[in-house]
Amino acid sequence: MSLLRQLRLTVILVTLASFTGSFAISLLSARSYLEQQLHQKNIDSANSLAHSISQLSKDTVTIGLQIGALFDSGQYETISITSPDGRVIAERIRDRKDGTVPEWFIDLFPVSAEAGIAQISDGWMHFGVIKVAANAQFAYQALWDQTGTLLIWFLAAGIFCGLIGILILQRIKKPLAAMVEQAEAITERRFLTISDSRIPELRTIAHATNDMIRRLHNRAIEEASRMESVRKLINYDPVTGLANRAHFMNRFLEILDGKEGEGATTDGNGKDTVPGKDSENMATTQDVEDAALIHDGNDAGPGDVEENTVPSVNDKDIVAVAKTKRAQGVLFLVRINNLEEINQKLGRDGTNSLLREVGRLIGNIAGRACDSTVSDPLAARLNGSDFVLVIPDIDDTSQIANQLAMELAVLTSKIDREITDLYHIGAVRYRGGDKLGELLGNADLALTTAERTGINAWHLIAAQPDQLPAPVVNIGDWRNIFSDALAEDRFKLVLYPVIGPTGAPLHQEAFVRMQAQHDGGWLDASDFVNIAARLNLTGPLDLAVIRHGLETLQSLTGDLAINLSIETIADWDFRNKLAELLRQYPNLCQRLWIEVPEYGAYRKFEAFRDFCYTFKELGCRIGIEHFGHHFAELRELTGLGLDYIKVDASFVHGIHQNRNNQKFLKGLCRRARSIRIIAIADGVQTEAERRALIKLGLDGVTGPGVK
Repeated sequence: MSLLRQLRLTVILVTLASFTGSFAISLLSARSYLEQQLHQKNIDSANSLAHSISQLSKDTVTIGLQIGALFDSGQYETISITSPDGRVIAERIRDRKDGTVPEWFIDLFPVSAEAGIAQISDGWMHFGVIKVAANAQFAYQALWDQTGTLLIWFLAAGIFCGLIGILILQRIKKPLAAMVEQAEAITERRFLTISDSRIPELRTIAHATNDMIRRLHNRAIEEASRMESVRKLINYDPVTGLANRAHFMNRFLEILDGKEGEGATTDGNGKDTVPGKDSENMATTQDVEDAALIHDGNDAGPGDVEENTVPSVNDKDIVAVAKTKRAQGVLFLVRINNLEEINQKLGRDGTNSLLREVGRLIGNIAGRACDSTVSDPLAARLNGSDFVLVIPDIDDTSQIANQLAMELAVLTSKIDREITDLYHIGAVRYRGGDKLGELLGNADLALTTAERTGINAWHLIAAQPDQLPAPVVNIGDWRNIFSDALAEDRFKLVLYPVIGPTGAPLHQEAFVRMQAQHDGGWLDASDFVNIAARLNLTGPLDLAVIRHGLETLQSLTGDLAINLSIETIADWDFRNKLAELLRQYPNLCQRLWIEVPEYGAYRKFEAFRDFCYTFKELGCRIGIEHFGHHFAELRELTGLGLDYIKVDASFVHGIHQNRNNQKFLKGLCRRARSIRIIAIADGVQTEAERRALIKLGLDGVTGPGVK
């Protein structure tokens, strides 16, 4: 029983006990008073009648007239005269008549007054004893009327006191409800403080709980800051703050393999080449350190191809174009020339300051590109003098290149005027499926060409013609493809297992496939999700995925995880449609895990916050995938009641050999466990990785290597 209910019951019982006792005492007091009054009346009447008879003749008629005159008044129940020898001389007894007083009340509160007794004399002789007993019916009637009056009064007083008690309980309830909300917030990993109560006892409790919350919050902030420091130390360059070479390689491989992105549809379990196992996919340090850059005055190279509209396309054309569009963009390789000479002129601190400025402006350009791209741009420092900037989904390369050149030129004017040839920029277009080694080789070539052209120049090498599919579908054709696929529901889900440390399944992760044409092949999620985002069609797509997920749950015994795109979450119309659909299946919602990419969650944080509150009320579990790149902001997520995170595959690859990432993941697991969030590793490729991850404390694993 709740505390408030106990308090209410206590108030009711105390009120009832108080008024019942007062009511009973009042009735008993009234009865006692009536009995005393009746007894006194009996005595007075007996004495008065005895005195009158004593002065009259003692014949039977006279005595009878005296008794009858008093008895006929109706106020007496019995009047009798007995002789000294016990003989009844005269007697009048009234039969009991029914009145308005109920019998049960008479039985419950009997009125018994002693009869009045007086001596009758005849001269100097004792004539007899007169006994007078008043009629108690009038006393019962008075007591009954008094009872009604008391009952009305006590009832009114009880209601009034009850209202006052309710008001007092409401006053107590408000701080208690705040404490309950605070306790529930703690279980949901939210740090909520409450205002001080006017009640001293509750004020003390509020102070104690608020102090505990602040300490927990500060501890969480300190832990997050420490882990962020570890993550930056492992994956970021200490001078510029950009990603280091190893982290860039892992991230960029994810992009090229089609495992990096947003949406309800990103497939992280494809059968791609294992990073680090294929020599063609890995670049040597020499690939970037010996690069040179050139600008020949033209943005497009001989391999540039524009999109063409064709009158008709077949299924193979669509698949080819999808593979082209699923990951595309431009890689910029920036080299600071003559770093040794600059170091001699500016000194160590001056050179580091210059490199920080270069890293800052490259990072700023990447940040500004976030709003115009579907995927997260990537900036890194590869070695002492080489920087790289990857911007996906851009068509106008010259705009970014010219912006880079302009800002670097401004930076040149701020340092030693003798340093004129500060930088060169090489750029190369990339597409999904490109080999990393070949791509960095092309970046080498672009740098070399730029260097031959002149000082502070840039050059772009586009993809080779033989790398592109012959027919290319116009973006407008994709709108029709999506429209037909949605109308005919040409979608299906492919399930991949997510298992715990013992191998027991946590849930199945669902990825969508789309059939672009009737009786055609099925496209992977990464083949069309970015196109859907560009066309603002992720809402209908996610709605279709949720419908298929609910159908799957009806035949599935375990839980199911589905990815949603941040565009859908930020779209109130489609988000409300999703919530309305899920409300029809409350039992299935408890088995549904919904996850959103980390990059999108921070980009649309307010929309994601509201999404978490709405869908957790429906019973769904909410998580974040591709987690780890914004670890410093983890404290912002703790107040959302997240249930799980899926660590990005870039932190997982080769984890059994990477001590730095092992340290980071171990701290992340400890932090997640302290706030009761399940930590799952994504993109697990080998059994060695799985064992290492379980040993580090991960609660689950998934990926191509998990069966």
